[in-house]
Amino acid sequence: MKTTCLWLLCALATAMPMTAQKNQKDQHKPRERKEQYTFRQATTPQGLTKYSYTVYGFGNGKVTTLRGDAICDVKKPLNHVRISPAGTSVAVVAVDKKNNQARVFSMSETDMEQFKLNIKKYGNPTAVAYTPDSRKLLVASDKGLFMFDSRKFTPVDTIAPLPFSPTTMVFSNNAYYLAMTDGEKTAVYNFEDKKLRKQWPAEPGIKVNSLAFSENNSEFAILTDDGLLSLFDTRTFLPKSTIDGLGEGLGCAFNLDGKYIAVATSPTNIAIINLLEDDDREFLDVEAGGLSDLLFITDSESNPLMAYNAEKAINIKRMTALTPYYGKLISEGVDEMMNEWLKMMPGETMEDYQKRVNDESRMNQMRLFESEIATGFAGDLVSMSNISLGKYDRTNNVLALDFDNMPSIFLPVPEKSVGAFKNTDDLEFRDAKYGILPNDNFELVYARIYNKADGETYIYDNIDRTPLNFMEGDDNVVSLEIIQQQQMEELKLQELRKKVVEEAKSQNVISDHTNITVDSRVVPSFNADGDKILNYQVRFTYEVDPEFSVHEDFAPGKYRAEQSGAASSMLSIVKQAFEGDFAQYIQSGKKLSIKISGTADASPIIRGIPYDGVYGDFEDEPIYQDNQLKGISVSTKSGIKENEQLAFLRAMGVKNFLQNNVSNLGNMNTDYQFHIAVAEGKGAEFRRITTEFTFIDVY
Repeated sequence: MKTTCLWLLCALATAMPMTAQKNQKDQHKPRERKEQYTFRQATTPQGLTKYSYTVYGFGNGKVTTLRGDAICDVKKPLNHVRISPAGTSVAVVAVDKKNNQARVFSMSETDMEQFKLNIKKYGNPTAVAYTPDSRKLLVASDKGLFMFDSRKFTPVDTIAPLPFSPTTMVFSNNAYYLAMTDGEKTAVYNFEDKKLRKQWPAEPGIKVNSLAFSENNSEFAILTDDGLLSLFDTRTFLPKSTIDGLGEGLGCAFNLDGKYIAVATSPTNIAIINLLEDDDREFLDVEAGGLSDLLFITDSESNPLMAYNAEKAINIKRMTALTPYYGKLISEGVDEMMNEWLKMMPGETMEDYQKRVNDESRMNQMRLFESEIATGFAGDLVSMSNISLGKYDRTNNVLALDFDNMPSIFLPVPEKSVGAFKNTDDLEFRDAKYGILPNDNFELVYARIYNKADGETYIYDNIDRTPLNFMEGDDNVVSLEIIQQQQMEELKLQELRKKVVEEAKSQNVISDHTNITVDSRVVPSFNADGDKILNYQVRFTYEVDPEFSVHEDFAPGKYRAEQSGAASSMLSIVKQAFEGDFAQYIQSGKKLSIKISGTADASPIIRGIPYDGVYGDFEDEPIYQDNQLKGISVSTKSGIKENEQLAFLRAMGVKNFLQNNVSNLGNMNTDYQFHIAVAEGKGAEFRRITTEFTFIDVY
């Protein structure tokens, strides 16, 4: 990867101004966080693309870094550009007099061409894309859609014919959907089944300028040059809402939590729209003009930034004015807390569990968790509000209290006491609790209100309001029958874990200083056809007391699973579980996602560690580090020179064990994901692996 990526990462992480050398006397001043960065370009970028924390421009035949350095120069106009999600290559479609060119260049070496499409065999190319896991390159042409291995560039699949020759293609993050347009017609494919899911015909005189999926894959946007933004629910691809008055509709992008969408309305203006309240709009002027494209990224601390092109420049702006999607954060928090609450307690019988966990108790607990989390996010909204007294309803004996930052509440007050409510300064709100509304605004759901005028305390209690499942509806609910089944299976897992651990201890493989844990849950989801499904997740992990890690876990420089007593014991549980009581989930052809995490400590590798090639050689293998996809290479020739490689090989050791030791696993449609981490600390306690299995659509 070019040094520009690291350079921008450091710049945005530290918010250090991108100016000329500072005077010596200024070097020790505190660094200030800049709100906007401007990166000058030799020409006005035609469009933008991104990888990780940085942005690239393209136009005038070149793909360039923020510093203006060319990654490649095809010396022909560019129709379409995509950087692989792993950041290893960039694919372009260049316009030629007779036929277009589809070419792929390395991101690490300028103008190093890796692939050029055979036009005679595959047709005239019009658009390119990478699958979200970076493993496949897609090239659309007038003959169809052709898929290649993104590293070896061997053909792997085809969709032909297409309903039209697309000039733009966009993937959803979960790889369920591939959207495409030729500027007039639009289509979405169920990419898993390679079938057309939805098609929108051309509208006379209307041009499609932009397509976008939300980060959580739930919404799809089509922006047209008449200033109309159409939003669709990806479960059905039926219209969800429309937003008009967006000028020329040049380009659009969802922000990273899906609460806002930014639209380039003209070469000089960006509208930022709250999708939960579309009359909540902010506008950003681009005085230099030249705006045609925009996108969202984050800095290394996950703060949101928006990048947009301008006249001979790429601008990156911190989006500090965007409020978080509180409803989403609260929903995720409630899910996590409910998953723990739904587990059987130590020593709890199934009879006791069924008494404790029922539909009513589950709903009540969900409300309590929602209020607890929402109250933490809301802060003390009452104290920041201007409160006024509203009307008194004699029929229901309630007094309206109006807030300027929340909806009004109706406080139960006996009619004989209403005369004591004369001045809101007399009211003290105690034990205030809050909830979240569908528009992502907070509301007061509980408070004890003390009135100094009469010395009485009045209770407002609306905690039993509709809870957060307004966001998901019944589709996010797992039946108690399924939960009870899952809990019974987890008990079997715990019994198996205890048996294997005791055997390993008796053989001195591990000791009481190694703690292996197993955890399971049922997760509601949807498939690419929009149907509700239930996935079964099982996670295996372990921890070893630091002073014993070097003896019971990986020793320095070791990566084979069998070289760790803790890892091999954990994998023995996996093997026995899936060859025993859990064999029912290993079904030929069914989908299985396996997430393997490998870690390494920060001990420096001075002279390199020999790699014996036990798992093969790897070139730009897609892996996740800090949740960012990247490519990693390891070979017997070069050996192990970085801790990231060591962590990766530890994860590969798990895959090797599973493929060679768990019967029938190879018959499943299995997707392996490798996540690696390098700890800041040094020591054996930072060398470990975890494995998470997600069986798709099993109930």
